[in-house]
Amino acid sequence: MTEHLLALEGLTRRFGALSAVNGVSLTVAARERRAIIGPNGAGKTTLFNLITGHLAPSAGGIVFGGTPVAGLAPHVIARRGLSRSFQRNNLFPRLTVRENLRLAAAADGRGSWNLLGSASTRTRR
Repeated sequence: MTEHLLALEGLTRRFGALSAVNGVSLTVAARERRAIIGPNGAGKTTLFNLITGHLAPSAGGIVFGGTPVAGLAPHVIARRGLSRSFQRNNLFPRLTVRENLRLAAAADGRGSWNLLGSASTRTRR
């Protein structure tokens, strides 16, 4: 039997009479990748908000690393190693592709920007 890093069981989120996520069950093993696809309004964002603690489930459970995390605050879940990134596709239209990439590489992840330093000397984290 495979040990699952993330397990969703019957995960449901209702907003009044609307069931945005309805009984989703999913397992993800360590080092495994899964994709959640669907049209606008299918509940993908709500599902990720449930997994990362931005919304509490109406029913069902979420287990990460063998520990239930459903209903915990997002910062608590993130400290346990489960987080998300948000799609950012804003470009600076007057900059070249290279300049846009360099600007993205200059961000150090802590809200500080090193716009004058060399992007090639950045260390990988």
